[in-house]
Amino acid sequence: MPQEPRVLAARPNLEVREVAPLLAFVTAVLGFTTLATMGDGPDFALVERDGVSLALVASDTPGIPSTTTCYVDVDDVEAMHARCAAKGADIVAALETHPWGMRDFVVALPGGHRIAVGQRIS
Repeated sequence: MPQEPRVLAARPNLEVREVAPLLAFVTAVLGFTTLATMGDGPDFALVERDGVSLALVASDTPGIPSTTTCYVDVDDVEAMHARCAAKGADIVAALETHPWGMRDFVVALPGGHRIAVGQRIS
């Protein structure tokens, strides 16, 4: 019987009208590294940190959910929260511990997306 293929990773694609402000934010505030850019402005960027990647894509009609775009798991949510606060990030949901064993916060990104950043604590 053939072995089922494994899922190795997933990469959110964040659509925004302008990639440059979002690229500046995710590199300066969240500590991602730029792997590639394309186009003037740029129109596309691929960023990575600790094996996690995001694609930043220019769109005239960006698809931006009303809730969080993605959830980023970290090993030290307190330190990431402090980093975001120190760099002036717009933290739209305070650091909170939830009954389901997660501690997290939500940050607004340039272009309208929101990401949750959290850590399993139990």
